[in-house]
Amino acid sequence: MKNISVLLVLMTCSAILSAQEKKDSTVVEPTSYKKKVLDNIELNFLYSNYVQNGNHGAVTGGAGDEHLTDNTPAILISIPISADEILSIDFGVDLTTSASTDQINPFAVAPIGGDDDDDKSGNTSSKTSGMIATSASTGGGDDGATAHKRSHGAATYTKTSDNRTFTWGVDGAFSSEKGYRSKGFGALMRKSFNDENSEVNLNAKAYFDNIDLIYPGEFRVSEGLFPSIGFKLLDVNHRNSFSSEFSFSQVLNKRMQISLNADLIYQEGLLSTNYQRIYFKDKPIITYKNSELAHDIERLPGSRLKYPFSVRINYYVSDVVLLRTFYRHYSDDWGVSANTYDIQIPLKISPSFTMYPMFRHHSQLQARYFAPKSQHLSTELFYTSDYDLSTFNSSQYGMGFTIAPPLGIFNLDTSNDRKRFRFKSFDIRYNYYSRTDGLDANILSLNAQFSF
Repeated sequence: MKNISVLLVLMTCSAILSAQEKKDSTVVEPTSYKKKVLDNIELNFLYSNYVQNGNHGAVTGGAGDEHLTDNTPAILISIPISADEILSIDFGVDLTTSASTDQINPFAVAPIGGDDDDDKSGNTSSKTSGMIATSASTGGGDDGATAHKRSHGAATYTKTSDNRTFTWGVDGAFSSEKGYRSKGFGALMRKSFNDENSEVNLNAKAYFDNIDLIYPGEFRVSEGLFPSIGFKLLDVNHRNSFSSEFSFSQVLNKRMQISLNADLIYQEGLLSTNYQRIYFKDKPIITYKNSELAHDIERLPGSRLKYPFSVRINYYVSDVVLLRTFYRHYSDDWGVSANTYDIQIPLKISPSFTMYPMFRHHSQLQARYFAPKSQHLSTELFYTSDYDLSTFNSSQYGMGFTIAPPLGIFNLDTSNDRKRFRFKSFDIRYNYYSRTDGLDANILSLNAQFSF
């Protein structure tokens, strides 16, 4: 991973120097002018703070502390290599503190993480690279909290045709944390037509993950703590994910635009979380120093097919008010079905200042393999007590503010041939997320954009 990080840094420095040399060159350009896809280097500094609480920790079998804090700084830079080409590189770090990690092994702490649900509670900054979510799982006990770090990055290259109606690109990404390593590759294509009033997008990605098989403490036979009679070790330690996305957008009139999106995602390998406990209804629970010893770990099928579909409609009510609406239906072959409704209303208070209230509602029907703690039977083939796969409703509402003066914030705009530094915009938003199973979260996100 160090080699990959060094390579990304070298690519960034080389591209910046190349772009700056072109900008400072005194060579006379041809008389024919071609507008650049991106005029200047753009730099975004991102940060999010996510604080969660709940009482259905999956690590302790569906009952326990779900407190989690995640701080995510990230940087995204887009570099115009030429008039037609752009290189975008992002890198971020998730600094997570979770009560659940202390309960993976109550006798010897071994922090690690995992996450799986269709409902995203708004902590999008930590997913800047687009990687499969691998931050600390919810759930745990009362013995404090353990911190761990996830590093992630991505690089995307795109090239646009001379007439600006066709774009293609490739990308690569990585993610690394204790117990989990992921790498991904992708390709994209975008075509506009009908005087750029219509657009088609195709996107394909593949991710390949390696997982360290860390079990709850009572199942670590080699440590000699407890006899785990009948416990079956996992024989798979990888997870592969393949996704394809198709979207079509259309400008219907001067005020309305619609976008349709369909995805197909296939996953295979270890799709359960190897340190989440299961307690059976038909077996007694053994206790040792106030810690409940589980009967088994979470076990789920080795493949999963997801097929969400979404519609987005933007309507310009006036020069001041914009209405953004979004609907998404999600289904998979595990029995999970969900509907998401989202509305955002940007209000342009002045040429420099916009505020946007937002609201989102999500309803989900549980996977066929879910049951609360101590409700599964030992005769079942697959089982989970992770409430991310349960039936629940959730709501998220918040407010955002964007400052984007025409000449940049603080008038930091020096637009000449040699230097074009500008503090373009600053965005801040806060969201409160709540779920009917008792989980709630507070999310703060910041984005500062510069160009030079």
